[in-house]
Amino acid sequence: MSTSKRKNNKYSPELKLEAVERAMAGESVLIIASDYGIPDPDYIYVWINRYKTYGEVGLKRKRRKQPQMDKDQLIQELEMENEILKKYLAILNEEGKSINSR
Repeated sequence: MSTSKRKNNKYSPELKLEAVERAMAGESVLIIASDYGIPDPDYIYVWINRYKTYGEVGLKRKRRKQPQMDKDQLIQELEMENEILKKYLAILNEEGKSINSR
């Protein structure tokens, strides 16, 4: 059994836009993928979703890696989030009690 790695191709925003427009016009995603040499038609579905969500800008977006935090920073960040959520929950509980007591 052979294993093949998927090559990380980069496609231009113009190519992505053309593929999305063709797919949204009703053309088969398989044919579009074949025409552009895209090995996996699922790429086009991803591009369509990004286009619907963000427009043309979504086809140009780059994913950025989050900077690594050391353990102390991560713990501090999570503790702060917990405090914020506790306060928010307390506010919701107070509002719920005041609405129910009317």
